[in-house]
Amino acid sequence: MRAINTFLLITCLAVAGCGTTGETSLPGSGLREVMGRLSADGPAATYLDYGDMAHWRALGVVTADGLGDDRRWLAAVGYGFGDLASRIDLLPERTGIKAFATDRAVSVGRPPDTAVRLEGGLDAAAISEKLTALGAKPRTIGGQEGLTFAPDHEIRQTRLTAELGLVTQLNQVVVTRSALVAGAAAAPVAAALGGGGSTLDDRPEHVAVAECLGDVVTATVFAPQQPAGVSLYGVGLRRPAGPGDQAVNVVCVLPRIAEVTQTFTSRFTLQAQVGGKPLVQLADKVEHDEVRSGDLTVRRATVTIKQGGPVTLVHQMLQRVELSRLADPAAP
Repeated sequence: MRAINTFLLITCLAVAGCGTTGETSLPGSGLREVMGRLSADGPAATYLDYGDMAHWRALGVVTADGLGDDRRWLAAVGYGFGDLASRIDLLPERTGIKAFATDRAVSVGRPPDTAVRLEGGLDAAAISEKLTALGAKPRTIGGQEGLTFAPDHEIRQTRLTAELGLVTQLNQVVVTRSALVAGAAAAPVAAALGGGGSTLDDRPEHVAVAECLGDVVTATVFAPQQPAGVSLYGVGLRRPAGPGDQAVNVVCVLPRIAEVTQTFTSRFTLQAQVGGKPLVQLADKVEHDEVRSGDLTVRRATVTIKQGGPVTLVHQMLQRVELSRLADPAAP
């Protein structure tokens, strides 16, 4: 998500095409399916950022080659790609990675232990050939054949870093017919490869937040770096059925202490100040409820964004570190 602003500047200059490709996920299945391929003990347990590119293709917002004609949802395109989003225009030619043709993307972890996982729409042979031509060497990662440009976390000037400026994001790469996983070090890449061991979908806290988010096309799920009254947050954009739909954002809060409920419901209202202005200027309504998942109860705020308003408002609030102020009475 850190590279989204750069991504938007670059892709706004791209040549747009028309039409759709690929298939959408079953309603509500995408985030949970991706969680089921991420290690419960890996960096995804602290932070994950998810996006469903296949759905944007289905709506005509993007094509397999770039942007479509609809700019309204542009801010929501590119979630899950991490730092790769900043060079999304150069990836196909230089690396064979066609980001707009992928189905789902998820970036996990906090620096330096991060990884990106892309699913669907990959030509593994072409990607491996291009990366090898750029200087990648064979390396076994997580029990699978992979490629490496530099030792873990090492910043090394190579043809790849010179041309793409990604520094370490493609240091370690594993690409198969179904997924590409890349990162600065082998451990986070291995944790995002899937196969064997428990996954995020086995963690009750993450399952509860995912169930609270529901059918989303973007999502960020994260644990506070300084634990306080909230143990886990989730924010997302509900999947629009059509390009003209009103944007609906969701905030999910898993309390660690009982006081969170009162704080969240009383502060997260249309009168709240977000980005220096009252939320009522950006949203038509905020509805609070709770979602039960096993023995856990998650507090939820559903925000209906005004037509023409920011479709990724709650993601912006996350970037501005506003959520803890509105939800957690014990936040630092």
